[in-house]
Amino acid sequence: MRALVVITATLACVWAGEIPEEMREMAQGLHDSCVEETGVDNSLIAPCGKGQFADDPKLKCYFKCVFGNIGVISDDGDLDADAFGSILPEELQGLLPTIKTCAGTTGSDPCDLAMKFNQCLQKADPVNFMVI
Repeated sequence: MRALVVITATLACVWAGEIPEEMREMAQGLHDSCVEETGVDNSLIAPCGKGQFADDPKLKCYFKCVFGNIGVISDDGDLDADAFGSILPEELQGLLPTIKTCAGTTGSDPCDLAMKFNQCLQKADPVNFMVI
């Protein structure tokens, strides 16, 4: 079950292609959980898909929540971009160069790191980037 959640969240975070309905539902559950956990204003999330990232602490921590749940950013703020490679299905391995481009991203804390990692992914591949 965790592997499916990880794959779902990864797909929803970095790939704008067609995602099966079951995976969309699981991604929605992760979204809802992280919105509740962080208290982020939901209206701040969707614009990020177009590169419009509000400088909001709760939004930053929302992204940390999502990436933390899929094992990409630890509570200590360690980024494991290679984790994407081990969870992406074969047909999405083409996303790895974009992800690796952002592997060296740093931040002042885990939430800031998550935001900057998302910003890097969006800038590196705006066509395929989306958020949940």
